[in-house]
Order: sequence, then C-alpha cells, then structure tokens
Amino acid sequence: MRALVKTAPGVGNVAVTDVPDPAPGRGEVVVKVVCTTVCGTDVLVHDDKYVGKRPLPFPFVLGHEAAGEVAAVGPGVTGFRPGDRVGMESIIGCGQCHHCARGEYNLCPRWHHIGLTMDGSFAEYIKVPASLLIPLPEGVSFESASMLEPLSLAVHSLNSLQARPAQPTAIVGPGPIGLLHLLVAKAWGVGPILVLGRPGDEERLRISEELGADRVLSAASGEEALEAAREMTDGVGMELVIEATGAPDGVRTALELVAGNGKLVTTGLARETEVDVLQIIRKNMVWMGRVASVRRHFLEALRLIATGRVDPSRLITHRMPLEQGTEIFPLMKKRESLKIAFVS
Repeated sequence: MRALVKTAPGVGNVAVTDVPDPAPGRGEVVVKVVCTTVCGTDVLVHDDKYVGKRPLPFPFVLGHEAAGEVAAVGPGVTGFRPGDRVGMESIIGCGQCHHCARGEYNLCPRWHHIGLTMDGSFAEYIKVPASLLIPLPEGVSFESASMLEPLSLAVHSLNSLQARPAQPTAIVGPGPIGLLHLLVAKAWGVGPILVLGRPGDEERLRISEELGADRVLSAASGEEALEAAREMTDGVGMELVIEATGAPDGVRTALELVAGNGKLVTTGLARETEVDVLQIIRKNMVWMGRVASVRRHFLEALRLIATGRVDPSRLITHRMPLEQGTEIFPLMKKRESLKIAFVS
C-alpha cells in the first residue's frame, strides 16, 4: 500500500512510498482510511523538532487523526466487523501505571501514539488495537470524525476550565486547535469570545468570524490585545483564556488577558517563555496545561458532532490525495491552510 513515511531522522526525510499491507494480530483491527487530517505535530516531526516520551521508530508512517471503515479483524476481537464505520483514539497507555489505573492514560509515561511511536494514518490502511476504535453513527461524516482527536482536546480544555454560558473568553491563536476551541465554546454558550492572531493571520481571523467569534484582532503587541479585552469586559479582563499558539509571546499575551480569579489553559507546545510570577499571584488565577484526551472526551466530542452542535469539517481548507502528501508541509508553515485532509 502507499503511505507517507518519515524515513529517517533530520529535517525532511519524508516521502510517499510503498509499505507492506498491515495484517491484524490478536486484538487488532485493520481500518481502511477514508479521511485523515494533518496536525501541527506532523510538521514538528518533519522539521525534526518533535520531542516526545519515546524515541521515534524510523521509518514509520505519519498521521494520527483518522476515520474509515473496518477492513479486517484479528483473533479475539468482538464488537467490530468489516464495513463498520469508525473513528479512533490515538493514545495507548501501558495499562499498569498510576495514571492508567485512574483512566488518565494521556499522562502515561510509557504511552504509545499512532503516527509517532507506531505506524499512523497517512496510508491506505492502518492497523490499531480494537480498543482505540469508536463506532460512528450514520449521520457523522468521515471528515468530521477524522478530527475527533483534536476536537476532544478542546472538550478536555473547556471541561477543565469549567466553562459556563456568558463567560468572557479569549482564544489566543486562530489555528486549527484554537478554532476547534471556538466551536466547542460557542456550542456551550460561552462568550463574548475574542480571537487573537498576529499579522499574517487575516484569513484565519476572517474564518473565526464566520465560526462565531464576537471579535477578532490581529495584534502586533500584547498591549493591543489587552486593550481589546478590556473594552469587551468593562475593564475586567477575560474570565477564561485559551492559549493555542505554541509560541512564547502567545503564552505571555494569554497571561496578560486573564482577569482576577480567571483561568488559563495552555495547549500549545511552547517549551520556554518569561513569566511574571507576581502577575499570576496578584490575579489569584489558575493556570493549567492540557495534553491529549481520553475516551470520555472523544465520546463527548462525537456527541457534539452527532447532534449537529459542532461541525469540525468546516475547518478543512484543503483536500488532496495521499500521493500529494509532501505538499502539506509548506502549506502548513506558510499558514495557507487550516486543516488539510487526505481523502480516498
């Protein structure tokens, strides 16, 4: 079969090539990939900047956001048969550590992750443990279901923030993760919502308005963003702030926007930034990080799609065949896309 493979360490070293067809072992299922979407993590791997819990197993197939149809089931698998429509989780915990015992396998120090520590979804077929599969209702499209993984992160974040209707909220970063948070926030009645970008994000901010943002701003400085937040909240600041830039200045801007007794969730993968600790203390604020998600978040995300409250496929700006797989990286880096989907 054809697949988009990271062939070796280093910048680049990615190619669409032939790899062996997968065969399911005990407890495993092979899924025909109908739609799989691109994540910023795939770009980090391409650029040799990804730092994970385990070393990358070169060569391996990229991709971890997917939906499709069951093609074959291995021994011991019950509840699935060929032709079933499925989405999938991306993380497998060790099942034995403290976090796995509590159902928090997103924190497992020995996790496996499709498309990172095992072959992923940028292929015609993918082999996964049956435990990762999520049955899809007939009304849920493959395109929307392929984005269950990033949408579940937005659900996880807003659950952690204990978001309530009519809470002033800022989303820093109008990329796919930021806009998925926007969709979930709108579905929950959160608002008014300010979406902040930087120069060059004008098209993404236009889409943010289409998706329901109450105000958008391309801010060259944190002070511009803070002034907009004050105008929207009678000088108080934002009760909830979601940082989705993965950039040090984005984290600093997010901290500035939080109101007294407010909450900030960081989802971007920035490693370091300067922090004014006194600012955090004086605001009496809560700052939390959130990484990945678990089954309950996926099921809540699926319910939002199935009931028509959220349509993540609205973020897909480019659809292409897998054979054009290497074209995704310049598109992502130039911010010429939101979500890119490989469709069969």
